[in-house]
Amino acid sequence: MLSPEELKELDLSLGMTEEEWAAMMKKAEKNVDLAQKHFYYKNYRDAYTTAESALSLNPHLTRALIILADSALKIYETEKDENFFDKAEKHAKDILKQAPAENRAVEILSVLNKYRKAEEKEKKTFLKYSAIGGGILIVILSVIFMQPEKEKDNTIKFELIEAEENADAAWAQVENVLARRDKLIPQLFDAAKIKDARFEQLINETKIIRESLNESDIRDKISLQSDLQKKYSEITQIISENNTSGDISTLMIQVEGAYNRISVEGKRYNEAAKQYNILVKKYGSDYPEFKIKPYFKGK
Repeated sequence: MLSPEELKELDLSLGMTEEEWAAMMKKAEKNVDLAQKHFYYKNYRDAYTTAESALSLNPHLTRALIILADSALKIYETEKDENFFDKAEKHAKDILKQAPAENRAVEILSVLNKYRKAEEKEKKTFLKYSAIGGGILIVILSVIFMQPEKEKDNTIKFELIEAEENADAAWAQVENVLARRDKLIPQLFDAAKIKDARFEQLINETKIIRESLNESDIRDKISLQSDLQKKYSEITQIISENNTSGDISTLMIQVEGAYNRISVEGKRYNEAAKQYNILVKKYGSDYPEFKIKPYFKGK
């Protein structure tokens, strides 16, 4: 990697002025500060992207590298995205190349090493008992296929019940993050004070949807919450384009964090609902009490 002085000399030789180069360095520092705020409010993907942007402007920002590694680790821990395990490890090693005495990089590598050892131990345990497990599975399958037709049906019904409970539990998690959003949104609306016809129209539409939520069953609530989240996203976009005050910026970061959690939990619910709906489509004619669940489309 080129030294800071060599990078500057290269940029100036390509036609950049001293003022433009200084402005670029300042922008990189601002991106690091914004990435730190995103990380504080647990918007880990936004923190990762913003820190990455800062490094594209100034690859010698160790603080940006640390945020990048920390964010990748958190994304792996919260979302189980294996790609970010490798990214966290790479960024931590990059930190040590740039700042060998940086303890945070060592701590991140230590945490990743523990995860890796735990995974290897789990694989060994699986291999150790795979033969026994295979034998047990054969016995179980033999018993199932030798049972009368009625007992087979009960097994399917138990699968439907379990899948439905999994989907309901996943939706409960979505409602938890929706509640967090609902605490923040009124504060944001009060602080914005926007005079805009589309803004007022959207506010009125959200009020109508929220009134309908109080009288709806779980199936209708999922569809209504999807619509409500879309309205809120459009409203916050209008606020973002028309406000620059510090109070609004802080609230916007918190709201965006809530939106990210809604997106993550909504995806998990949709995955659980998909597994349940597949069973309903296959066996629903035999068990009419189980109904297809709607998907959450809010982002």
